[in-house]
Amino acid sequence: MLLRLTPELGGDGTEYGIIAMNDTGSDILSLFTTDIPNLGNNAGYLGWHGPVAIIDANGSITLFQRILVQVQLVRDDNTPWSDWIDETAIVRQPSPNVIRLSGAEIREVLYFGTAPGNHLLAVSSTKGGLTSLL
Repeated sequence: MLLRLTPELGGDGTEYGIIAMNDTGSDILSLFTTDIPNLGNNAGYLGWHGPVAIIDANGSITLFQRILVQVQLVRDDNTPWSDWIDETAIVRQPSPNVIRLSGAEIREVLYFGTAPGNHLLAVSSTKGGLTSLL
C-alpha cells in the first residue's frame, strides 16, 4: 500500500510504499518511526494527535503517538487499486518482532475475505465482487 500525509492537513503529497498485515483485530494502523522521514516535509503538519493507550494481545498497555494519514491499496505493479483512505495510525519504534498492522478504516471501505485454508486473501470494493472472487 501507499502511505502519505493528508494534503488537507499540510502533507506535501510524498508517497511511501509500505506493507501492512491485514489484521481484523487491529483498530489502528501501525507505523514505525523510520517511516515518518519518508513522508516528506512534516514540519507544521496538523495531523499529529496526542498519545493513545494501546492494549496488545498479551494485555500490556503502551502509549503511542497518533497521526492521521492516508493509505491507498496498489496492484502488483504499484498502480492505484483504491482511492485514498483516511486512516489513524500509531507511531512506534521498529523491532524485529513487531510488524505493521492494518487499521480499521480500510475495512470500512473495502471487503476482505479468505478462502478455505487461509492461503488466499480476496479484496473487493463491493460485496458481490468479493463473493465472485471466493
